[in-house]
Amino acid sequence: MSLWSRLFGRPEKISWGEPARSTQGLSPDTLLTDPTTPRIEINSRPQIQPWSAGRLNTIFLDYSHSPSPGRLAEARLARQCLSQFWLSAPIDELELLYAFSIGRCFRQMISTDLARQSLLREEEEWKDYLCQRLYSGFQRPETANILLALMPYVRPGKMKVNQAEQVLPRWLLEDYASLFEPELLPRLRRPQPTSRAALAPAGYNQRDLEAKAASDAPPLPRLSQHTGAQALAFSTDLNFLNRLNGLINLYTIDPSDVELREELAGFRRQLGQIWLDTPSAQVEGLFRSAFGDVYRKLLQSGYSSASLSEEDQQIRLHLGRYVRNMNRPKAVQAVLAVLPYYKPGKIQFAGGGKFMPSWLLGALPSLYVKD
Repeated sequence: MSLWSRLFGRPEKISWGEPARSTQGLSPDTLLTDPTTPRIEINSRPQIQPWSAGRLNTIFLDYSHSPSPGRLAEARLARQCLSQFWLSAPIDELELLYAFSIGRCFRQMISTDLARQSLLREEEEWKDYLCQRLYSGFQRPETANILLALMPYVRPGKMKVNQAEQVLPRWLLEDYASLFEPELLPRLRRPQPTSRAALAPAGYNQRDLEAKAASDAPPLPRLSQHTGAQALAFSTDLNFLNRLNGLINLYTIDPSDVELREELAGFRRQLGQIWLDTPSAQVEGLFRSAFGDVYRKLLQSGYSSASLSEEDQQIRLHLGRYVRNMNRPKAVQAVLAVLPYYKPGKIQFAGGGKFMPSWLLGALPSLYVKD
């Protein structure tokens, strides 16, 4: 079965234990037998072979849920497709690509145990070639491309980049550390201190008061490993929204399911991170979007009344302290992030609705189910 047939789900019988084929006349989607020899040839009849990030993501999800031999074979081919993609991606667009669907597909892949499986001979050669390129010099502009291509082929904990915090781009650093240097994670996730440079020495006017509120505000907690552009991309990701919607439906049927509640807790943290990373000018629009619909559905499901883990209790404590002063920057975002951690009627805002936008103040009474 060709790679492209697998990506688009065209059925074809898979036979195991067949004799090895000759390397001559290999189809373009065959794993490279000699990584140093490029396969791409420019001619008057280029082969156009489209592929879908959504289909690749489904392959990795299916493999994660049910790692059968057939799904492992599909995952291997999908991994090779992604690896080759990163090598040809423009270096100045890597961060943007990583923040959206192709990056989410990549993160779905590295969350599976695919890298723990024994490599095929061709995969070993591909991995060795990428290792040689990577370790030949970390100052090259294509270092991030090579690392992205290589990471899915290396077992967790079996690779180390010296001075990774100085060498690797920030947007990739945490995913690298989670796989290969988990000891870096506490430092990477530590909140940055709030600058006091905006604090005026005396004679505060309204602008001074806002600056003082900003400088006095405690740092907002980090709720998820996916932050910034990566977090915001989830707000329009149909796979993310549909999965959350399905979990909410299941919760309303059986709120006692422990595994379901734990998975919902992870989604709740990601929802909160999305709100915290949303620019103030875009909060109302997001609240009225499909993302806002699912967010309100979570509140109305009664999940906020479920018992909290110790980690979630700390999140509620930090965010609850932050919104005691609604004059602080991103206070509205913090309110939206913390609401799913409180039972109905158990959160109050200093100053009443003075600093609450009318669109949110009017929606508050309908956000929760009645106890």
